Amino acid sequence: MRTKLKIFTVILLVFSFFACGKKDKIVSLEKEGTEYKIADIASFYYPNDFELDTKSNNQQIVRFVKKEEVVFYTTMQDDTDNQLDDLPELYAGQLEEDGAQDVAFKNIKIESGLNCQEFTGKYPATGIKFEHMVYFTDDAAYVFAYQAPEETYDENIKIITQYLQSLTVHH
Repeated sequence: MRTKLKIFTVILLVFSFFACGKKDKIVSLEKEGTEYKIADIASFYYPNDFELDTKSNNQQIVRFVKKEEVVFYTTMQDDTDNQLDDLPELYAGQLEEDGAQDVAFKNIKIESGLNCQEFTGKYPATGIKFEHMVYFTDDAAYVFAYQAPEETYDENIKIITQYLQSLTVHH
C-alpha cells in the first residue's frame, strides 16, 4: 500500500510540475508583429498591439508604446577612437551613469546573423527594467530596446525578446 501511495505521489508531483509550468510562446513575427524599416539602415519587428509614438520630440529615437511599456530604436553615431571590443563596457557604463543598476550584458547571435550584446538592468528610481539589443560597429551602435515596470517586464520579456532579436542592420 505504501508503494502505491509513493508512486501516486510522484505521479501527482510530476503532473503538477508540467501542468503549472508556463509554456514559452513562439511568436510569428510576420503575423503578430509589424515590420518597421529605417531607410537603408535597419529594420525590425515590433508587436502589433504597440503604437508608434508620434508625440516624441526626439527625432533620433523611434518609440512604440503600449500603456507603460516602450519599445524603441535608435542609431548612435560613434566618432570616437574607441576600440570595438571596448564598446560594450562603455555602453554598460553609460547605462549605469544614467542611473541603471544590476547592468549585465552577454554576447548573442541573433536570427539575422548579427553578433549583438544583450544588456539587461533596472532603474531603481522608477522601477523600470530594460533589455537592450545592441549591434556595435566602428561607426555606430544600433540599439533596439524594451523597457517596462518590473512586473510587466517579467511577464512579457520572453515574448518581447523574440522581437528584439528581429533586428537587422543593412550595411
